[in-house]
Amino acid sequence: GYEAMYVADARLDKEGEVATLTIVKSGREVLIGDRLMENAKGEFTLNFIPEPPAEEITANIISVLDGVSQIGKYNVVVIDKGEKNDIKIGHVFDIYQKGRMITDKVREGEGEEKSQIRLPDEVAGTLMVFRTFKRVSYALVMDAKRAIHLLDKVKTAK
Repeated sequence: GYEAMYVADARLDKEGEVATLTIVKSGREVLIGDRLMENAKGEFTLNFIPEPPAEEITANIISVLDGVSQIGKYNVVVIDKGEKNDIKIGHVFDIYQKGRMITDKVREGEGEEKSQIRLPDEVAGTLMVFRTFKRVSYALVMDAKRAIHLLDKVKTAK
């Protein structure tokens, strides 16, 4: 799929094979090669009832709006599960930061060679889904206890 990013609103001034538009509102610079899309007039849910999904669901954060490297409170993220996976608007998930790799000091003292072990994943924050599509969903990070990154796991809140 493709991710479309909002750039600006335009008003159609003259129709034809080559049309004329006027930019009426801009969120960022309009560049050569940007594509036009009809304004999405779909219904948006304005009231959310936060609740965990009925069944255990695990997903991954695959994108963050505006492409920052670390994700924090109130950032909007994309997860790799959607309506096809029974994700609904208002679903709440815990975000897990992948456990660090460390040297196992206990085994190291027993004459064994140094071995690396992974610490358990830790809860890094909470997010709530506000828009769903067939295979992906948009969610708002509601709380962040530590830095959140792309590919961090998202699991049903407990």
